[in-house]
Amino acid sequence: MAAWRAPSFEDDWDAESARVALERTLPAVLRSGNATAALAAERLREILALPDARARRAAILRDLRVLRVRQPVLLTAYYEPELFARETRDAVYRYPIYARPPDLVDVDPRVLPAGCHGCRALSGRIEGKRLVPYLSRAEIDAGALAGKGLELAYTDDLVSLFTLHIQGSGLIRLPDGSLRGVRFAGTNGRPFRGIARALVARGYLQPNHTSMADIRRALEALPEWKQLQILAIDERYTFFRIADGGPVGSLGVELTAGRSIATDPRWVPLGTVGYLVTPTYRRFVVSQDTGAAIVGPHADLFLGSGRQAELLAGRTRERGTLYLIVPREGPVARRAGAPG
Repeated sequence: MAAWRAPSFEDDWDAESARVALERTLPAVLRSGNATAALAAERLREILALPDARARRAAILRDLRVLRVRQPVLLTAYYEPELFARETRDAVYRYPIYARPPDLVDVDPRVLPAGCHGCRALSGRIEGKRLVPYLSRAEIDAGALAGKGLELAYTDDLVSLFTLHIQGSGLIRLPDGSLRGVRFAGTNGRPFRGIARALVARGYLQPNHTSMADIRRALEALPEWKQLQILAIDERYTFFRIADGGPVGSLGVELTAGRSIATDPRWVPLGTVGYLVTPTYRRFVVSQDTGAAIVGPHADLFLGSGRQAELLAGRTRERGTLYLIVPREGPVARRAGAPG
């Protein structure tokens, strides 16, 4: 194994957000019994309060263990989209934002055989004595859930609604100007499939222009029936709940813009503190979320809400290195890290 040098631990983001992210992480990892993550978060919070950059680096290398994720990490980004919405349907606002259906069942992956593919997000419905796949996106868009009292609100933009499904959380702006949070409440458990390849194959996108902004422009140029045809390729459908406060990740804590990352927990366990180095970013991050499209050495950085976050998230796609920061004593993420 080639030798490598620990990073400088310089941080390009505001110090207060690092403190907030670590403080939000601590109660969750303590409740889960993850003493390793709790020790690392607590000590790093103390170290980051030191005023001198050299002293901070020395303390990290002295008191904590730094592991480098063996493979280059793909960094993407996500954000909170904002949609215009109405609480009642009309001729313009006719695309429903659905609450979680009562017949949707999530299977605890711990009861399934080891190595079960896709078992992180296995969901369905009970039919007789069998668990069967839940309704697909095409079936739901065709009206399979209409009239069941699950409509939280209606939006006027099918493409933005699809973006909300992909991002997993967002905001709706009502006619009086007020904003309400729409938070993740589950999915139909169907596989996630990106639609960029289909748009390229049909000639709607150029192969080297497949950012979220490019995908949006391509979809918006199509008639609605073609939009639905393309969107149906991604069978996965997301359900929501109305809730105050910021978006909450899979760790059960509110996400911190610029600090929270979504990871594959088989590579980077939830609650793990990390340090991210890419051509654009050099900062401490915390694994606080997961996602159907986040598989293997892949980190998805949460950027907050608003137009700027949307634009930045749409063009963030680069390779870099992720270092995991764990205590000197105790279990380590052997599968992900090369020891420092």
